[in-house]
Amino acid sequence: MKFNKIKLKDISKGQGNYGIGAAAVDFNKDLYKYLRITDISEDGTINENELKSVNDPNSKEYLLEENDICFARTGNSTGKTYFYDGTIKDLVYAGFLIKFSLDESKVNPKYIKYYTMTNKYKNWVKEIQTGSTRGNINAKMYGDLEIDLPNREYQDKIVMLLESITKKIAQNKHTNNNLYKILDNIFKEKYLNNERYDLWEEVTLDDITSKFATGLNPRKNFVLGHGSNYYVTIKNMQNNDVILNDKCDKVDDEAILKINKRSDLKVGDLLFSGIGTIGRVYLIKDIPDNWNISESIFTIRPNEKCSSEFLYLLLLNKNMQNYAVNKASGSVQKGIRMADLKQFKLKLPTKNEMQSFTDIIKPIIDRIYNKTKQIENLEQIRDTILPKLMNGEIDLDKIEI
Repeated sequence: MKFNKIKLKDISKGQGNYGIGAAAVDFNKDLYKYLRITDISEDGTINENELKSVNDPNSKEYLLEENDICFARTGNSTGKTYFYDGTIKDLVYAGFLIKFSLDESKVNPKYIKYYTMTNKYKNWVKEIQTGSTRGNINAKMYGDLEIDLPNREYQDKIVMLLESITKKIAQNKHTNNNLYKILDNIFKEKYLNNERYDLWEEVTLDDITSKFATGLNPRKNFVLGHGSNYYVTIKNMQNNDVILNDKCDKVDDEAILKINKRSDLKVGDLLFSGIGTIGRVYLIKDIPDNWNISESIFTIRPNEKCSSEFLYLLLLNKNMQNYAVNKASGSVQKGIRMADLKQFKLKLPTKNEMQSFTDIIKPIIDRIYNKTKQIENLEQIRDTILPKLMNGEIDLDKIEI
C-alpha cells in the first residue's frame, strides 16, 4: 500500500482557527454547549452530560460544523483532539483549542480522526513541543502536520472498520449513561424520598465505614519510573472505571514492596478523588494486584451497616458531591480533608431496608461494570489493529466490512 505525505492545511478548508476566549458557565439549555480541553478524553470522546455552557455575544461565530477537528494547543493536554460529527448540536469550541475544517473532497475526514490516535501522531506532538515551544503547538505548526495518506478507497475501508468498533463502544457508553440515570432515580425514590427517611438514624460517613485512608505520595515513598506496577492518579480515574494505559505512571518491583504494606485494596472498596478534580468515584469489583493509588485519592471501605453499592450511590449523589466541593480548601489546589469527609451526615436505613435497597441496585451496577469491561475490550482491539491499518499491514480486501 502506497502512502503519500500531505500536510493538514492542504486537506482543510482554510487555516486553523482559535476558539473563543470566554469563561464557562453552568449548563443552560438555552445557551450553546461549550467544548473545553478538559472535556476531551484521551480517546477523543466527550461526555455530553458533563458539558458546560458559554454565554458570550460572539459564541455563534465559534460553532463547530460537521467534519471539524479540534486540537488542544497548550498545557499537559497538548495534542488531544476531538472530531465533530454533528451528533451534539450547538457546540462552541473554547480558546485553548484550534479548529481545522476538513475538506471531504480531499480526504475522508474520519481518517484524520483515527490518524490522531496513532503513535505516529503522538510522537510528532512530543517532538514538536521541545525547546521554546514546549507545552504549546500553534495553528501554523498544526497546519504543517504531515499525514501519511493512502488512496481514498483504502481510507474509506479503514474508517468503515474502525467506525464499526467505535459505534459499539458508543452504544455501550450510551447504555451506561441511561443506567446511571435509572440508578439516580432509584436513589431518590427509594432512599432520599422514602416515606421512612425522617425516622432513620442520622449517622456520619465515618460511622458506616471500617477503613478510611489516602494513597501514597511519590515524593516521599518512591520515585516514579517504568516498572510493572501502576500508580493510579485522578487522571486515570472515572466513575466506575480506572483507565490504565501507556500514559500511566509506574513504579518498580522494589518500590511496590513498600506500597503493598499500605494499599490493602479489596473488592467492595470505594475510591473517592479528594484533590483537584473532586468527587470521582470508583467501586472495586476485581482485586487490583498491580496498582496502588495516589495521595489525592481516598480508599473508603463500608462496614456491616451498609453495602458497597449503597455507599457507591451515596458518594455519587449531588448532596455528597456538593458537600465535598464546598468543604474543599487550599490556595494552590483545593482538596477536602479526610476529617471533613468523614463527618458527612446521612440517614441510615435499617438492616432489612438496606438489604432490600441493595438487591434492587446491585444488578444494575453489575451491568454497568460489565458494559465498561466490554468497552475496554473493544478499545483494546481498536488500539491493536489501528497501527497495522495505518501502516498498510492488514489486507482489507480479504476482510468483509
